[in-house]
Amino acid sequence: MKLVELHTKADQQTGSYYLGYLVYQSSEVTVLISLDDDANAGGLLVVSNQDVLASVDESPSLAYCQRLIDEGRSTDPFELMPLNQQLLKTPLTSLIAACETAMEKELPISLTLTSGTVYTGLIVRTSPKEIQLRQIGADYEPDQLRLVVPLAEISSLELNAPLHKLWKEYRTVKDQFAGQNPYGLVELYLDWLEDDRFGNYLLGRVLDQDDHYLLFESLNDYGQLEAVCLVNREDVVHESVTSAAIDFNSFLVARNQRKGIFDPGQLSQLAESLDHVPSVAEVIQKAGKQLVNVDDYELPGENLGYVTEVNGQGFSIQDPESGQEVSHLFENVCILDLASTELEKMREFLAAQNQ
Repeated sequence: MKLVELHTKADQQTGSYYLGYLVYQSSEVTVLISLDDDANAGGLLVVSNQDVLASVDESPSLAYCQRLIDEGRSTDPFELMPLNQQLLKTPLTSLIAACETAMEKELPISLTLTSGTVYTGLIVRTSPKEIQLRQIGADYEPDQLRLVVPLAEISSLELNAPLHKLWKEYRTVKDQFAGQNPYGLVELYLDWLEDDRFGNYLLGRVLDQDDHYLLFESLNDYGQLEAVCLVNREDVVHESVTSAAIDFNSFLVARNQRKGIFDPGQLSQLAESLDHVPSVAEVIQKAGKQLVNVDDYELPGENLGYVTEVNGQGFSIQDPESGQEVSHLFENVCILDLASTELEKMREFLAAQNQ
């Protein structure tokens, strides 16, 4: 199967794209076995040909994935391929065929509309021109109300994604985790100035703290350890230890630990080696010209780059791709990664480009 990067009109809204193995193309759709950023197996993507802008077989992202594949580091951590193979025995030659398969097998799906909007839920009815979907809500239960989606507005459909499988498993044991929080997880809400980010939260576990910083283990969407970071306590405006998300992530942590995939980047070793909670200034001053990942509450998004200058008040970092420099005051840094999968991915990505 051919490794491709697929760009769609819907993805122009988010600046993203699809990576995966091209399985086949019909007159109506293109079908991929998706890959994540680490070249690990995802679910099946059924993409409307009318929404496809380009199919690329050479790019920096593909080179990075190919390197991981060649080195034998492309795996199937959530054991998705057996069901993928079963689903591919069903002719997924159109969006309606894929929707009917998902409904028949009671599989949750994610729909991306041509507008870029994404819905996740269970299909409960199909017709030649539209489908009806019960969205999975914030309580991890399907809504009672049905959402009507015209087929003509669907850009792509994903079946058997990791979170789909994990959600189905969770529903069978949900009561065991309700309100228990066995791992001491917490949601941290920070005082980001950007409207799009305010109200979001970090989810993970506080390992240690002093008067100024929390040493924090942050989890990704799959309940895996994604970063060991410093969080500025002055930027924490609210925290919660009871929520539907904490119940779900408690299940994910338990499952991932049982499967041996909780800490794929072996990040916990760093936390165990620390004898105190360092400050941001201490970390940056010792980093030299290393790659760092910084969250400044005044700036949009994360800022990842090489440290180029340090002074008594702050520091500057340079984006490794654009070369643009951004300055940060120590006091404005709300999150600083000490070790993270994002940093490691960027190091691997840059190494692949330099080969």
